Amino acid sequence: MRFERNTESLIFVNMDLQTEKIDLVQLLLNTDNKSVLNKVRDILVKSAAEDETQYLLSTEANRKHLSRSLAQLDKGKSKAIKTAALWK
Repeated sequence: MRFERNTESLIFVNMDLQTEKIDLVQLLLNTDNKSVLNKVRDILVKSAAEDETQYLLSTEANRKHLSRSLAQLDKGKSKAIKTAALWK
């Protein structure tokens, strides 16, 4: 795919991407091959995790904070909490 500066081309490229997604969904719906479905799931989960990691490491401040947090964890300076407490 290519990206161009004018708005019409960006819209066209985006529509092309949507068409590809729809085509992929149709292929997935038409397969009964569990191995293929598992491989696609694994790829998408791995990609999402990589995206999240890239985001978390995207700024110097985030990298420093994560590094300090991991160091605290290694020193046993952590506190167990119930996940339900996160939304209170």
